[in-house]
Amino acid sequence: MSSFFRHAPIRSKLRFIILTTCIVSLLVACATLFAVQFYFFRKTFIQDMKSTAEMIAAQSIGAVDFESRTVGAEIIGTLSAKVGITGAALFLKTGAELATFGRMDERLTARIQRAAPQQWWEGGDLYFEHPVIRDQEHIGTLYIKADYREQSGRLVSLYIGIFCMVLGISVLVAWVISIRMGRLISTPIQKLAETARAIAAKDDYHLRAEQLADDEVGEFTKTFNFMLDQVEFRDAALRHEIDERNRAERELQEAQAQLVQASHQAGMAEVATGVLHNVGNVLNSVNVSAALISEKLNGDRLEKLQKTASMMIERNGSLADFIANDPKGKLIPSYLVNLGKHLISERNEALTELESLARNIEHIKEIVSMQQSHARVFGLVERIKPELLVDDAIRMVMVSLRRHQIELVRVVESSRPVDVDRHKVLQILVNLLRNAKHAMENLASDIRRITVHVACDELEGVAITVLDTGCGIPAANLTKIFSHGFTTRKDGHGFGLHSSALAAQQMGGSLSASSDGPGHGASFVLRLPPVNQEVTTA
Repeated sequence: MSSFFRHAPIRSKLRFIILTTCIVSLLVACATLFAVQFYFFRKTFIQDMKSTAEMIAAQSIGAVDFESRTVGAEIIGTLSAKVGITGAALFLKTGAELATFGRMDERLTARIQRAAPQQWWEGGDLYFEHPVIRDQEHIGTLYIKADYREQSGRLVSLYIGIFCMVLGISVLVAWVISIRMGRLISTPIQKLAETARAIAAKDDYHLRAEQLADDEVGEFTKTFNFMLDQVEFRDAALRHEIDERNRAERELQEAQAQLVQASHQAGMAEVATGVLHNVGNVLNSVNVSAALISEKLNGDRLEKLQKTASMMIERNGSLADFIANDPKGKLIPSYLVNLGKHLISERNEALTELESLARNIEHIKEIVSMQQSHARVFGLVERIKPELLVDDAIRMVMVSLRRHQIELVRVVESSRPVDVDRHKVLQILVNLLRNAKHAMENLASDIRRITVHVACDELEGVAITVLDTGCGIPAANLTKIFSHGFTTRKDGHGFGLHSSALAAQQMGGSLSASSDGPGHGASFVLRLPPVNQEVTTA
C-alpha cells in the first residue's frame, strides 16, 4: 500500500481514496442499519409471541376448567397458522398434558408451573410460558415454541441483497465522481509538478506554472510563481555579485603582481612577504563569507515546500476541511508565511555578507596601496575609537571561530580615541585572533575561549589584549616569536607576528607577548600611543 501511494499517479490515488471512502462508509451505514433493524425485529417478534400466548391462554380457560382435550386441541391448533410458531402445549395445574401440537421439549412435563409469564431460549427456539388464570386462580399453563432462526435468516438474506445492490450503484457513482474530481483537482497539481521538474532539469527560473483555477490550489500555484520570481531575482543578483567578485579578484591579482614586482625591484622581499600574509588573512574572511552565501542559497526550503504540496495532494478529497480542522492542515498557511519571512531573512543575511566582502576587499586594496611605494610610505592616519577596530576584526574572523566552537569574550574596561592607520591595526588584530584560534585547535570545545580586552592609560595610551586558553608558549620562544620566519606550526611561515610587530612600531606603539608556559594559554598586548591633538578627527 505504501509503495502504491509513493509511485502511483495523483488521479489513481484520488480514485482509490474516493472508492475506499465510499465502500467503508457504506459498510458502516449498512452494518448500523442492519443492527438497528435486527434489534427492532427481535423486539417485535418477542412482543408478538407474548401477545399470542396471552390471547391463547385466555381462550383456553374453559377447556382447562372442564379438562376438555378436544376443545384444548382445537384452541392451540389455531397456532399452526401463525408464522414462526412450531409447537404448543396445554397443561393442567396437576401437570397432566391436556393438548399439544408440533414437537415440544419433553422436559416441560417436569417444569414447575408458575403464576407469572416466562420466556427462555434454547438454541434458536424461543419458549413462552403463560399461566391460565380463572378468577385469579392458576388452573393451568400454556407453552408456545417459536422458531426464531427462520425469520432472522429471511431478514439477513433481504439485507444482503439490498446491500449488494446499493454497493454496486455507489461504486459506479463513486468511480464517475473520482474521474471528475481527478480532472478538477489533480490536473492543476500535475501541471505544477511538471513545471517544478522542468525548472530542476533546465535550471531555468523563467518558467512559470499555469494557474487553472481560483481555489486553494490556484492560490498555491500563485504563491509558487511568486517564489520563483524571488528565486530568479536572487539568482540574477548572485550572478552579478559573482561577476563583481571575479573582477575584484582579478584586480587583486593584478595588484599583488604589481606589489611583488615593486618589492623585488626595491629589494623589499620581507615587506612583500608580510603584505601577502596579511592579504591571505583577509582573503580567508572573504572565502568564509562567500561560503556562507552559498550555504544560504543551497537551503532546503523548496524541498520542504514540495513536502507541503504532497501533504495537500493526499487530502485533495477534503482539502478545505483538512486546512480548517486538521492540526497539520492548520499549520500550512502559517508555514507559507514563515517561509516568506525566511526567504527575506536569507536575502538580508546574504546582503550583510556581501557588505562584509566589500569591506574585506577594501582592506586588501589598502594593504596593497600602503606598500606600493616602498615600506617608507605610510597609510592615512585617522582618529578612531579602538573598540570599533576590535569589532571590525572580530567580524572578519567570527564565522571561523564559530565553526571551530570557540567562545569569544569582548571586554571594554575603558577607552579613548587613538590616531592610527586603521588597516595596520586591523592586520595586527586579525593576525592575533587567528593565531589564538590555531593555538586551540587540539583542545576540547568546552575550554576554547578568546578574550579581547580594551583599556586605556593617560600616559601609555590604549592597550588591546588578546588572551587565549590555548597551548601556551615556552619561555624560550617568547623572545623568538616576533623574529622573521620563526614559527612552531607545520604549515606556518613566520610572517604574521613579525609584520604585526613592525606595523605597531611604525604607528609609535608596541606588540608584546606573555605566557605561563605550555598548556596555560598566551596573552598578546597591542599598545597604541596617546592621541596626537594636531590630528583632525576622522
